[in-house]
Amino acid sequence: MFGVNPREFQVNKMPVQSFVKLTINKDKEWCRMNISRKMEVEQLQNEKSEFFDKYVLNILNGQVMYEEFKDKKLMGDADYVPFNEAMCVNATTKHVFNEEFIKTRASGHHEPGEKYIKKVINPLDNLFNKEFKCMVLWFGEDMFCQMNLLTLLSYLEQSEYDGKVFLNSFREDEFKVSQTELELGNYDAVYNEVLVNHKKQKPSHELLPDVYQAIDIYLDMLKENNAVVKYISKNKDLPTLELVNRLFNLFPTIGYGDSQYIELINKTR
Repeated sequence: MFGVNPREFQVNKMPVQSFVKLTINKDKEWCRMNISRKMEVEQLQNEKSEFFDKYVLNILNGQVMYEEFKDKKLMGDADYVPFNEAMCVNATTKHVFNEEFIKTRASGHHEPGEKYIKKVINPLDNLFNKEFKCMVLWFGEDMFCQMNLLTLLSYLEQSEYDGKVFLNSFREDEFKVSQTELELGNYDAVYNEVLVNHKKQKPSHELLPDVYQAIDIYLDMLKENNAVVKYISKNKDLPTLELVNRLFNLFPTIGYGDSQYIELINKTR
Protein backbone atom coordinates (compact mmCIF):
# COMPACT_ATOMS: atom_id res chain seq x y z
CA MET A 1 0.00 0.00 0.00
CA PHE A 2 2.83 2.42 0.82
CA GLY A 3 5.33 1.41 -1.87
CA VAL A 4 8.13 0.39 0.54
CA ASN A 5 9.14 -2.72 2.44
CA PRO A 6 8.21 -3.02 6.15
CA ARG A 7 11.77 -2.37 7.37
CA GLU A 8 12.10 0.87 5.41
CA PHE A 9 8.67 1.99 6.61
CA GLN A 10 9.64 1.34 10.23
CA VAL A 11 13.05 3.04 10.04
CA ASN A 12 11.84 6.17 8.25
CA LYS A 13 8.74 6.72 10.42
CA MET A 14 6.62 7.43 7.34
CA PRO A 15 3.20 9.00 7.86
CA VAL A 16 0.03 6.97 7.95
CA GLN A 17 -3.18 8.89 7.29
CA SER A 18 -5.45 7.42 9.96
CA PHE A 19 -7.16 10.22 11.87
CA VAL A 20 -10.68 11.49 12.36
CA LYS A 21 -11.38 14.34 9.94
CA LEU A 22 -11.78 17.70 11.66
CA THR A 23 -15.22 19.28 11.42
CA ILE A 24 -14.36 22.91 10.77
CA ASN A 25 -17.81 24.35 11.37
CA LYS A 26 -17.48 23.86 15.13
CA ASP A 27 -16.32 27.15 16.64
CA LYS A 28 -13.82 25.76 19.16
CA GLU A 29 -12.18 23.38 16.67
CA TRP A 30 -11.97 26.11 14.02
CA CYS A 31 -10.28 28.42 16.51
CA ARG A 32 -7.82 25.70 17.51
CA MET A 33 -6.96 25.02 13.88
CA ASN A 34 -6.36 28.73 13.18
CA ILE A 35 -3.94 28.97 16.11
CA SER A 36 -2.18 25.80 15.04
CA ARG A 37 -1.78 27.08 11.48
CA LYS A 38 -0.39 30.41 12.64
CA MET A 39 2.22 28.73 14.86
CA GLU A 40 3.26 26.31 12.14
CA VAL A 41 3.58 29.06 9.53
CA GLU A 42 5.63 31.23 11.90
CA GLN A 43 8.00 28.32 12.49
CA LEU A 44 8.25 27.73 8.76
CA GLN A 45 9.05 31.42 8.20
CA ASN A 46 11.92 31.22 10.68
CA GLU A 47 13.36 28.16 8.96
CA LYS A 48 12.57 28.85 5.28
CA SER A 49 12.23 32.62 4.82
CA GLU A 50 12.71 32.28 1.05
CA PHE A 51 9.18 30.85 0.77
CA PHE A 52 7.68 34.17 1.77
CA ASP A 53 8.73 36.33 -1.19
CA LYS A 54 6.84 37.41 -4.31
CA TYR A 55 8.41 34.77 -6.57
CA VAL A 56 6.65 31.92 -4.75
CA LEU A 57 3.15 30.60 -5.51
CA ASN A 58 1.22 28.78 -2.80
CA ILE A 59 -1.44 26.43 -4.17
CA LEU A 60 -3.99 25.71 -1.46
CA ASN A 61 -6.48 22.87 -1.26
CA GLY A 62 -9.79 24.69 -1.42
CA GLN A 63 -11.34 28.13 -1.08
CA VAL A 64 -11.55 28.22 2.73
CA MET A 65 -7.83 27.61 3.19
CA TYR A 66 -7.02 30.07 0.40
CA GLU A 67 -9.06 32.87 1.97
CA GLU A 68 -7.44 32.38 5.37
CA PHE A 69 -3.90 32.38 3.97
CA LYS A 70 -4.52 35.30 1.62
CA ASP A 71 -6.48 37.52 4.01
CA LYS A 72 -3.91 37.09 6.79
CA LYS A 73 -0.92 37.09 4.39
CA LEU A 74 0.35 34.02 6.21
CA MET A 75 3.06 33.53 3.57
CA GLY A 76 4.18 37.17 3.41
CA ASP A 77 4.61 38.60 -0.08
CA ALA A 78 4.09 35.26 -1.82
CA ASP A 79 1.10 34.67 -4.11
CA TYR A 80 -1.84 32.35 -3.42
CA VAL A 81 -4.32 30.39 -5.51
CA PRO A 82 -6.98 27.82 -4.47
CA PHE A 83 -7.65 24.49 -6.16
CA ASN A 84 -11.41 24.14 -5.84
CA GLU A 85 -11.82 20.62 -7.16
CA ALA A 86 -12.57 17.08 -6.04
CA MET A 87 -10.53 14.96 -8.44
CA CYS A 88 -11.34 11.84 -6.43
CA VAL A 89 -14.77 11.69 -8.08
CA ASN A 90 -15.94 11.73 -11.71
CA ALA A 91 -14.05 11.24 -14.97
CA THR A 92 -11.06 13.27 -16.09
CA THR A 93 -8.89 13.65 -19.20
CA LYS A 94 -5.28 13.12 -20.19
CA HIS A 95 -4.47 16.82 -20.45
CA VAL A 96 -5.12 18.88 -17.33
CA PHE A 97 -7.00 22.21 -17.56
CA ASN A 98 -7.53 22.18 -21.34
CA GLU A 99 -10.95 22.58 -22.99
CA GLU A 100 -11.72 18.85 -22.91
CA PHE A 101 -10.76 18.67 -19.22
CA ILE A 102 -13.09 21.56 -18.36
CA LYS A 103 -15.98 20.05 -20.31
CA THR A 104 -15.51 16.60 -18.78
CA ARG A 105 -15.13 17.81 -15.21
CA ALA A 106 -18.07 20.23 -15.44
CA SER A 107 -20.26 17.45 -16.79
CA GLY A 108 -19.25 15.14 -13.95
CA HIS A 109 -20.17 17.78 -11.39
CA HIS A 110 -23.47 18.47 -13.23
CA GLU A 111 -22.46 22.11 -13.75
CA PRO A 112 -22.48 24.39 -16.80
CA GLY A 113 -19.01 24.95 -18.22
CA GLU A 114 -19.17 28.66 -17.40
CA LYS A 115 -19.84 27.96 -13.73
CA TYR A 116 -16.98 25.46 -13.57
CA ILE A 117 -14.58 27.95 -15.16
CA LYS A 118 -15.60 30.63 -12.68
CA LYS A 119 -15.19 28.33 -9.68
CA VAL A 120 -12.12 26.27 -10.62
CA ILE A 121 -10.20 27.75 -13.56
CA ASN A 122 -10.38 31.52 -13.02
CA PRO A 123 -9.02 31.38 -9.45
CA LEU A 124 -5.92 29.63 -10.85
CA ASP A 125 -5.08 32.60 -13.11
CA ASN A 126 -1.71 33.27 -11.43
CA LEU A 127 -0.69 29.65 -12.00
CA PHE A 128 -1.37 29.99 -15.72
CA ASN A 129 -0.15 33.50 -16.41
CA LYS A 130 2.68 34.40 -14.03
CA GLU A 131 6.16 32.98 -13.63
CA PHE A 132 7.35 31.69 -10.27
CA LYS A 133 10.68 30.28 -9.19
CA CYS A 134 8.99 28.06 -6.62
CA MET A 135 5.62 26.35 -6.11
CA VAL A 136 4.47 25.33 -2.62
CA LEU A 137 1.51 22.93 -2.60
CA TRP A 138 -0.51 22.73 0.63
CA PHE A 139 -2.46 19.45 0.77
CA GLY A 140 -3.68 17.12 3.48
CA GLU A 141 -2.86 13.43 3.71
CA ASP A 142 -6.31 12.07 2.89
CA MET A 143 -7.26 10.58 -0.48
CA PHE A 144 -9.33 13.62 -1.54
CA CYS A 145 -6.32 15.94 -1.13
CA GLN A 146 -3.81 13.52 -2.63
CA MET A 147 -5.78 13.10 -5.86
CA ASN A 148 -5.94 16.89 -6.17
CA LEU A 149 -2.19 17.02 -5.55
CA LEU A 150 -1.51 14.37 -8.20
CA THR A 151 -3.55 16.37 -10.75
CA LEU A 152 -1.61 19.58 -10.10
CA LEU A 153 1.75 17.81 -10.29
CA SER A 154 0.67 16.32 -13.60
CA TYR A 155 -0.19 19.80 -14.87
CA LEU A 156 3.20 21.18 -13.79
CA GLU A 157 4.90 18.45 -15.82
CA GLN A 158 2.63 19.00 -18.82
CA SER A 159 3.36 22.74 -18.74
CA GLU A 160 7.12 22.00 -18.41
CA TYR A 161 7.52 23.97 -15.21
CA ASP A 162 11.23 24.04 -14.32
CA GLY A 163 11.22 25.71 -10.89
CA LYS A 164 11.31 24.11 -7.48
CA VAL A 165 8.26 22.31 -6.11
CA PHE A 166 7.60 21.71 -2.42
CA LEU A 167 4.77 19.79 -0.78
CA ASN A 168 3.58 21.06 2.59
CA SER A 169 1.49 18.15 3.77
CA PHE A 170 -0.54 18.30 6.96
CA ARG A 171 -3.05 16.41 9.04
CA GLU A 172 -6.60 17.67 9.39
CA ASP A 173 -6.78 17.07 13.14
CA GLU A 174 -3.59 19.00 13.90
CA PHE A 175 -2.02 21.43 11.48
CA LYS A 176 1.48 19.94 11.69
CA VAL A 177 3.30 20.72 8.46
CA SER A 178 5.69 18.22 6.92
CA GLN A 179 7.68 19.73 4.05
CA THR A 180 9.12 17.68 1.18
CA GLU A 181 10.86 18.87 -1.98
CA LEU A 182 9.41 17.04 -4.98
CA GLU A 183 11.18 16.11 -8.19
CA LEU A 184 8.95 16.35 -11.24
CA GLY A 185 9.14 13.73 -13.96
CA ASN A 186 6.79 10.83 -13.19
CA TYR A 187 3.56 12.33 -11.87
CA ASP A 188 1.88 12.82 -15.25
CA ALA A 189 2.32 9.12 -16.02
CA VAL A 190 0.84 8.15 -12.64
CA TYR A 191 -2.05 10.62 -13.07
CA ASN A 192 -2.97 8.96 -16.36
CA GLU A 193 -2.56 5.43 -14.99
CA VAL A 194 -4.73 6.10 -11.96
CA LEU A 195 -7.17 8.95 -12.54
CA VAL A 196 -7.68 8.60 -16.30
CA ASN A 197 -7.33 4.86 -16.92
CA HIS A 198 -8.09 3.47 -13.43
CA LYS A 199 -5.37 0.83 -13.64
CA LYS A 200 -5.73 -1.62 -10.79
CA GLN A 201 -2.04 -2.39 -10.31
CA LYS A 202 0.70 -0.66 -8.34
CA PRO A 203 1.82 2.59 -10.05
CA SER A 204 4.87 2.21 -12.28
CA HIS A 205 6.88 4.97 -10.56
CA GLU A 206 8.13 5.58 -7.03
CA LEU A 207 5.86 7.87 -5.00
CA LEU A 208 5.52 9.29 -1.51
CA PRO A 209 3.86 6.84 0.93
CA ASP A 210 0.76 9.04 1.33
CA VAL A 211 0.20 8.96 -2.43
CA TYR A 212 0.45 5.15 -2.51
CA GLN A 213 -2.10 4.86 0.26
CA ALA A 214 -4.42 7.40 -1.41
CA ILE A 215 -4.28 5.60 -4.75
CA ASP A 216 -5.21 2.32 -3.07
CA ILE A 217 -8.20 4.01 -1.40
CA TYR A 218 -9.21 5.80 -4.63
CA LEU A 219 -9.25 2.59 -6.68
CA ASP A 220 -11.17 0.82 -3.91
CA MET A 221 -13.83 3.56 -3.96
CA LEU A 222 -14.38 2.90 -7.69
CA LYS A 223 -15.75 -0.54 -6.86
CA GLU A 224 -19.51 -0.75 -7.12
CA ASN A 225 -19.89 -2.33 -3.69
CA ASN A 226 -17.12 -0.58 -1.74
CA ALA A 227 -17.09 -0.30 2.06
CA VAL A 228 -18.81 3.10 2.08
CA VAL A 229 -21.65 1.92 -0.17
CA LYS A 230 -22.10 -1.17 2.02
CA TYR A 231 -22.39 1.00 5.12
CA ILE A 232 -24.86 3.38 3.47
CA SER A 233 -26.96 0.42 2.28
CA LYS A 234 -27.18 -0.96 5.81
CA ASN A 235 -28.04 2.45 7.29
CA LYS A 236 -29.98 4.14 4.50
CA ASP A 237 -32.97 4.84 6.77
CA LEU A 238 -30.91 7.23 8.88
CA PRO A 239 -31.37 10.98 8.29
CA THR A 240 -28.89 12.19 5.68
CA LEU A 241 -27.04 14.56 8.04
CA GLU A 242 -26.54 11.86 10.67
CA LEU A 243 -25.36 9.41 8.02
CA VAL A 244 -22.88 11.95 6.63
CA ASN A 245 -21.45 12.60 10.10
CA ARG A 246 -21.05 8.88 10.66
CA LEU A 247 -19.21 8.52 7.35
CA PHE A 248 -16.85 11.36 8.28
CA ASN A 249 -15.91 9.51 11.46
CA LEU A 250 -15.78 5.99 10.01
CA PHE A 251 -13.82 6.75 6.82
CA PRO A 252 -11.39 9.59 7.65
CA THR A 253 -8.72 8.51 5.15
CA ILE A 254 -11.11 9.09 2.22
CA GLY A 255 -11.46 12.80 2.92
CA TYR A 256 -14.78 13.25 1.09
CA GLY A 257 -16.71 16.43 1.81
CA ASP A 258 -20.43 16.47 2.55
CA SER A 259 -21.36 17.01 -1.12
CA GLN A 260 -19.51 13.86 -2.23
CA TYR A 261 -21.12 11.79 0.52
CA ILE A 262 -24.62 13.18 -0.11
CA GLU A 263 -24.35 12.32 -3.80
CA LEU A 264 -23.21 8.80 -2.92
CA ILE A 265 -26.03 8.44 -0.37
CA ASN A 266 -28.66 9.53 -2.91
CA LYS A 267 -27.25 7.18 -5.53
CA THR A 268 -27.16 4.23 -3.13
CA ARG A 269 -30.69 4.87 -1.89
